[in-house]
Amino acid sequence: NDLLAAWQANQTSGTPNRFLINIQPDQKEGVARLLKDAMIADVNLYPMVRGRLIEVNGKSIKPDDFADDRAQRLVDREFNLSYGEGPIESNRLIEGHWPRRGHADASVEQGLAKTLGLALGDELEFEVAGELVKARISSIRALSWESMRVNFFVVLSPQLLEDQAQSWIASIKTHGDPHFDRNLNSRFP
Repeated sequence: NDLLAAWQANQTSGTPNRFLINIQPDQKEGVARLLKDAMIADVNLYPMVRGRLIEVNGKSIKPDDFADDRAQRLVDREFNLSYGEGPIESNRLIEGHWPRRGHADASVEQGLAKTLGLALGDELEFEVAGELVKARISSIRALSWESMRVNFFVVLSPQLLEDQAQSWIASIKTHGDPHFDRNLNSRFP
């Protein structure tokens, strides 16, 4: 409720009013074309991969390792991870550098870093579809959660996740076309 209230209070003409989730890899190009045809500009589709944080600096972690309820909940669930080599809209680097191709880098959201006691240089290990993925924290980012843009707690170097099972996500601003949602859902159920 707080997030929705903040979004409504801060809405500008460019604030997204829809999330497109679960876009399958074979649908990505078609969805992008549909958005372009509908004159919905400046849309970024981001890959999303599910993974569970299982180790920090070579030490297994579990919810009971944390006194804080939020930390326990975070460690007890899978994260929506993403990958990329450059900035994500509405993300701001606080320290470090963006994940780079060819390196095992991770960019972590500042609130998550604080809650879990993570710092620049820490090594994270995720379990992704039964495979282990390791990366070192190369940056800490500030996010604008109320912007209603796509945000991720953790963004990794591309080669660490690009071959994993994934879907795509985007946030968009529709322009009041009463048929847009029906057209999108009928073409991409």
